[in-house]
Amino acid sequence: MKITIIGTLNKDLILPFNGTPIEGYGGIFYNVSVLSHLMKETDQIIPVSYIGEDIEGPINALLKKLPNVSKSGFISLPQKNHRVILEYVSPNDRKEKAVFNFPPLGWENIEPFLDSDFIMINMITGWDIEKDTFQKISEKVRDKLYFDLHFLVMGVDKLGKRFPQKPDNLEFWLNKSRFVQMNQKEYDVVNEDSLEDSEFHQRYLDPDQILIITMGGRGSKIIYRIGMNTKIVFFEAPKLNEVIDATGCGDTYGCGFIHEYLSSGNVENAGEYASLLGSAKALLLGTREMYKLTEVVDLLKNKRN
Repeated sequence: MKITIIGTLNKDLILPFNGTPIEGYGGIFYNVSVLSHLMKETDQIIPVSYIGEDIEGPINALLKKLPNVSKSGFISLPQKNHRVILEYVSPNDRKEKAVFNFPPLGWENIEPFLDSDFIMINMITGWDIEKDTFQKISEKVRDKLYFDLHFLVMGVDKLGKRFPQKPDNLEFWLNKSRFVQMNQKEYDVVNEDSLEDSEFHQRYLDPDQILIITMGGRGSKIIYRIGMNTKIVFFEAPKLNEVIDATGCGDTYGCGFIHEYLSSGNVENAGEYASLLGSAKALLLGTREMYKLTEVVDLLKNKRN
């Protein structure tokens, strides 16, 4: 199995709600870390991202512990790495500020790594790739392309603070991949007309596309069409006594979906497993405890049964 992850590797400062600050790596490093612990050592994960000179050495040392992660997609830049400060104002709600921004990735950076079994684009900054690059990627690998809108639906002011913003050319961004993921807040931004789920799918997505909406502690739902009918499937999240760190739950969900879909080829099986995996991440600190992920998943399964 071979998976390419396209986006931005962040250097994060997380200020949890009533918790101790956490420094670490984020952005697509969540995807990388999750997949590394789900996949076999003989599998391969290829992150495609710029890397600032201040973290290049530490990241290379860290990846030595993850033998199924390739460094071939990293592009070194002579600047500080993109940095994000996440301040939680409740267990699931946060404010964000981004500094030391990277430029968009170019087609020449991405094209060599599109021969994978699955391709994920995670819009960590919102400008990780531009429209012409996305178009080229779609033309080559649309049927195995998973797109997480993430900060495509956020603007950034002069001080680096984020704010909700519906993207221009929404239809373009939504219909270029087979799988589209967003969380409930992002869905509310793009669905400004408050359409029913089936109406939204019919207006903005093609018949073969799968729309995935994560809803935090309420679970997730998948919307897709079978012939002329639209099917909406809900997946309840396990009940948690507390949320330790909600950062990266959506990224973990996407990785769980891809991994299970590649294994079973079943959309609903993938949604069920992904919802369980995303909940498990909420019980782990940052990426540093990701090695416990499958253990926590098993505990949640046993609790549910």
